[in-house]
Order: sequence, then C-alpha cells, then structure tokens
Amino acid sequence: MRTGRRSLDSKNKKINIGKVILVFVIIVIIIVGIFFLIKELTKDKTENNSIEVAKNTENVIEENNSKTIEQIIDEFGGEVIEQIKPDTYYISKDGIEYTAYLDGEITQERIIPWDGTSAKPAVDEVGNMNVYKPEELKWIADQIISGEMNFNGVTITLRKNIDLGARKNEDGTWSGNIWTSMVGFLDELPNKNTNTNTTNETATNEETVVDETAEVTNENLKRFAGVFNGNGFSIRGLNVDTDKRYQGLFGYQSGTITNLTIKYSHIKGGEATGAIVGLNEGIIENCKIDNVEITGNNKVGGIAGISMTNSKINNCEIVGNNCYINSNNYTGGICGYINNNSEISNCINRANINGKDYIGGISGIVFYGTTIRNCFDENSNISGENYVAGLVGYSQSQIENSWNNSTTIIKGKKYIGGLVGLNYSMGNITDSYNSAKIIATEDNVGGIAGCNSANISNCYNSGIIDVNEASGVKVGGLCGQNSSESFIYTSYNIGNIYTKKNANGLIGANFGDISNSYYLENCIEVTPEVDDLKKSETDMKSNIISNLGEAFSEDINNINSGYPILKWQISLEN
Repeated sequence: MRTGRRSLDSKNKKINIGKVILVFVIIVIIIVGIFFLIKELTKDKTENNSIEVAKNTENVIEENNSKTIEQIIDEFGGEVIEQIKPDTYYISKDGIEYTAYLDGEITQERIIPWDGTSAKPAVDEVGNMNVYKPEELKWIADQIISGEMNFNGVTITLRKNIDLGARKNEDGTWSGNIWTSMVGFLDELPNKNTNTNTTNETATNEETVVDETAEVTNENLKRFAGVFNGNGFSIRGLNVDTDKRYQGLFGYQSGTITNLTIKYSHIKGGEATGAIVGLNEGIIENCKIDNVEITGNNKVGGIAGISMTNSKINNCEIVGNNCYINSNNYTGGICGYINNNSEISNCINRANINGKDYIGGISGIVFYGTTIRNCFDENSNISGENYVAGLVGYSQSQIENSWNNSTTIIKGKKYIGGLVGLNYSMGNITDSYNSAKIIATEDNVGGIAGCNSANISNCYNSGIIDVNEASGVKVGGLCGQNSSESFIYTSYNIGNIYTKKNANGLIGANFGDISNSYYLENCIEVTPEVDDLKKSETDMKSNIISNLGEAFSEDINNINSGYPILKWQISLEN
C-alpha cells in the first residue's frame, strides 16, 4: 500500500514538473513573440515617419572618435603633465610639451583656453595683425562690436590654434565662456523684411513663395571689412548662445575670411546664423566646419546664415560625425539663404539638417543669377516638410556639375527633390545627378526636382524614391511635375520608385516639353500607360548614349553600374 502511494506521489510529482516546464516554455515563446512583434512595429513606425529630427539618422552612424588619455599616451608616448579640461591634457614627450585632446588632436605647445579677457595683438608697420591668443581674437571682436574699427584694408592672420574654452556636457548642454559675435547693432534696426523682390507664385498656383531678402546696408550694422586669414589653423570651443540675429564667429562681414576651421563648437542664434558668419556680404573660402552644432530661427547654414548679393562661398566643407544644423525655414548645409548674383562653388555638406520649409544640403533657398557649381552632399539626413532637397529647397539659380551621394537620405512632405524641391523660373539644373534616397508623404516628388518650372538637362537619377505613404500622385523618376513652358531634355532615370498609387518612371504630371529623356523599365510597378520613354537595361546602358548628347559618356569603369555617366565624372574618378 505504501509502495503504491509512493509510486503515485512520484508520478504526480513528475506530472507537476512537466506542467511547470510546459508553462515555462509557453511563457518564453510568448515573450519572444511579443519582442519580435514590438520590433517589427517599431521598424514600421520608423520607416514610415518621414519628418524625423535630423539627429535621428537612418543611415548615418554616429561614431565616437574619442580616446582615453591612456590610449593617447600609449600611441603617442610621453607622460601627462596636467589635465586642464575634461577632454584636454598637457603632456610631455622628449622634453617637448604638447596639448592633447581626447578627440585625437595633438598640438605641439600648450594651448591655453580663453579666460574671457581681451588683449590687443601686435600691429606691424602697415597695420596688419597676427593673432596668437584667444584674448587677442576677443579684442578684435570688441572693436567691431563697438564700431571703433571695421579693419578695412587690414589683414588679420591666425598664427596658432585657438581654444575658446567651451565644452559639451554629458547631458548635451554646453558650458564655458560665451562668445559675442563680431557685429555691432544700432539701437534701432530697420525693418528686416524690406526688399525689392516681388512675391513669386509656384507653377501650380497652389502656394506662394515670398522673397524675404534681408536688405542690410553699411549703415545698418557694424561689420568686419578686412581680411581674416585662418592660415590653416582652427578655433575650437566656440560657444554662441543668444536669440539675436546675425550670429556666428563673425556676425556680419563684407571682407574676406579664408583658410579657417571651426571645430567642436556650439552656435545658437536667431535669424541669420552660421558657424563662420551670420550675414555674409563678402568672400568666404577654404573654410571647414568640423563637429559643430548650429541652431537658429530662420536662415541658418553651416558656413553662413545669409549670403548677400554678389557674395561668394568657395571651397568650403562641413565634416564630422556630429555636425547638426537645425532651424525653422531657409536652412542649408552651406548657407541658409542666398541672394541674387552670388556664387557657391566646390562646397561639400556632410551635416544632418532639420527644419520646416525650404531645406537643402547646400542651401534652403537661392535666388536668380546665382551659380552653384561642383557642390555635393553625402553621409547626411536632410529632413523637413515642404521644399526639401539634397542641394536646394527652392531654386532660381544655375546648378551645374553637382550631385548627391547614395549615403544621403532626403525626407519631406511635398516639393521634395533629389537635387531641388522647386526649380522655379530662371532656374537651370544641368550636368548633375542624384543617387540619394528620397522619402515623401505627399506629392510633387522627383529624383531631380519635385517640381520643375524652368529647365533640366543632362541629368540623371539613380536614387530610390519611396512614396508608399504619399497622399498625392505627382511623382516621377526625374520630376514630380513639369509645368507649362518648362523643359526637360537629355536626362534619364534608373532609380526604383516604390508607390501604392500612380507614378511615372520619368515625369509624374507633364505640362511642358520633354525630349531625349528615358527611364528604365520595371523601375516602377505602377505605371499609368506604356510609352516610348521606357527602355530596357540594354538600351539604357548602350543604345541611348547618342540621344543623350555630348554631356554623357559610356560607363566603362562601372562608376554607375554600367549606365551612362556625365563626362566630368570620369575626371573626378581619376
């Protein structure tokens, strides 16, 4: 009897253990299922959200390039003398002193961070100045702010790297001495919206675009009018924090700023804010922005906030894994707002850009007579709502020999383009291409331009266009809409278009002229009708070259997967 009871008890125990194991397995399966469900839902939500803040990058990996001081000593040698900032050390090696930053930069000599004071630099016999210390740079700023000097006819040369002392805290805020931008304000400023340009209407008559050109004369603001030669040196730790307009290292300049790098800095201003200058009326060339955060109200850019009529920005570059430019309207990687008859050439943007309307990798808005040449964007996220593009949100300019790299993602609602959001009257896009990915939620979306109301020639798109969530239907491989009296010729599209509605491999809605332009068959699943612009892969790679004209060449080096390339790409590759 007892033996039978023990057997029964043993059996019951085994059954209970089996039940526990079974319940445990079921719970694990449920947890794993919930995990993957949440992952998929989160993924879908991320992919479908087209207006993310620029810092929420999709393809840009933020790399932490910082090292420990032990790693630096192990690689460089020497020993630590003193730590002067959380990221800054003086070290000694072979009897020579160096300044070492945890970002990896090592400079021979002690670089002393700015203490907030001012000291006059030495002046040579012809009135030129050499800047060795941050307090000397501050003295120059004070003269401009007070109106004592604008340095017209004077060359100021930076002779050493300058550390203005500001650092980013772990919580994302910045601390250190606040820099006052080099601009002098009058007690009363003129109306900032005074302008001579008229209101422009888009070709669709759906919206109006107002030219809010800032008319600034020599009497309005006190400015820098000399030559500032950075001499290949850098300024780090710049911290501008104000709601005033015309903010940057320089607030307003009509001279020349050249060979200067600003790195690991923070610039927060109002309207017209840029790292080098808020308002540019002169020349900026060979300047670089490296790991800088720039925030403003409107008309904000990496190099300059506003570039005035006849101004120039040449050979400038935005670099670093943590360059961010954030604003409302008129926001660009190089310059937020560019006036008539200006020049932007040989410039590169790698910053992540976020705003509302008129957002571009080079500029948010550019007016007639201006030329943008040999400029490109890569490794960045460009996001906004309306008039968003890889190069220019709204353009009346001449864009040539420029492009977007496939590592860039462009996001917006409507008037979204690989190169230009709205290519308006007098605007020309030529000898250029886009390979960036485009994500849009409404209409007027195209690989080259969202809407074309001017001319597009010798261009191609190879970038993906994702409009699966779009509410409109004006979507095309080259252009979402080609307006009346507008022209598109000798151009093609091979980029895939993903849509749940009607779209076209070339032009979403055409009211203008198209000639010698083609698109790759099967680049889009939903096509309204069969037309003779659709070409096979063989035709696109070989047979359309003669129709595209002299601007194109065969892709013998496989730069563009065998599809025709622009001739200037061959020299660039070499």
